[in-house]
Amino acid sequence: MIIVLRPDATEKQVNHIVEKVKKLGLKPWVSKGVERTIIGVIGEEDVLRIQPLEVFPGVEKVMS
Repeated sequence: MIIVLRPDATEKQVNHIVEKVKKLGLKPWVSKGVERTIIGVIGEEDVLRIQPLEVFPGVEKVMS
């Protein structure tokens, strides 16, 4: 899964999403580009039905 963040996402928002992903038992990989940051997520994606990541500030979209 890939979490695409908004261009104006703050470092605090990125860290919050990373911590939430870890608490769900998934492994996040942050990749910062010139204009945008993405977070790759490895693990069982079914847990995201309990806590959808699209609702977090800074998230533009989530792609499976």
